[in-house]
Amino acid sequence: MDTLVNFRDLGGIVTLDNKKVVNHQFLRSGEVVHISTEDKEELVKSYSLKKIVDFRGDTEVSQSPDDTITGVSYEHIDILGETANQGASLEELLNPKYNPQQAMMTIYEELVLSKDAQTGYSKFLSDFLTEPNEATLFHCFAGKDRTGFAAALILSSLNVSKEAIDEDYLKTNDSRKAANDAILNEMKEKGASTKQLANMLVMLTVNKDYLDYAFELINQHFGSIENYFTDILKLPTTFSKDMQTLYTI
Repeated sequence: MDTLVNFRDLGGIVTLDNKKVVNHQFLRSGEVVHISTEDKEELVKSYSLKKIVDFRGDTEVSQSPDDTITGVSYEHIDILGETANQGASLEELLNPKYNPQQAMMTIYEELVLSKDAQTGYSKFLSDFLTEPNEATLFHCFAGKDRTGFAAALILSSLNVSKEAIDEDYLKTNDSRKAANDAILNEMKEKGASTKQLANMLVMLTVNKDYLDYAFELINQHFGSIENYFTDILKLPTTFSKDMQTLYTI
């Protein structure tokens, strides 16, 4: 994809029982905004895309609505709500007391513990059982945190190792390098300080510590990922088994 940033297919990832995640079912990316006609055609023809799920907040969506793709349905699931700690102003980035790593940890805490996120991920994941075998592209703005955690939940349900989950998660840093460089260069041209640029770089990248923290919170508060699926997200007790039946080969 030339114009769809941080795009990839979770298909082909090997599970702990030596199966593979099916191709062209779980597609992840950054925002689907101003993408080329060629990329739209590739999503439909090569990936058989049927549905786009947008995890961004209402303001993000209203300012930069997703492109319309013929034959593809659209669903908005606001994962973090308008109170989300999704970014920082230049003033905050310059504040010597501002800790971008801690700000990122707070985002992942919200992804696990906030009611908005729990409701949103419940809806997102349950659709894979009620609307099976429909290729779905899910995204947020950068496709790294709200989307990264969603991908981790899917792969967890499919019996993929934490190491393989981390590998997919960290691919974001390479996939977004050009887009991140463009953001930082624009900030620099507008007079951003070295401190602001360094803090922003942290906010634009993923770190294994963030995802580890999310899984630690799940285990600490709910006991296990399976308890999180069934007790918190209210998914069927057979959720993981059903996902593996439908989406691994």
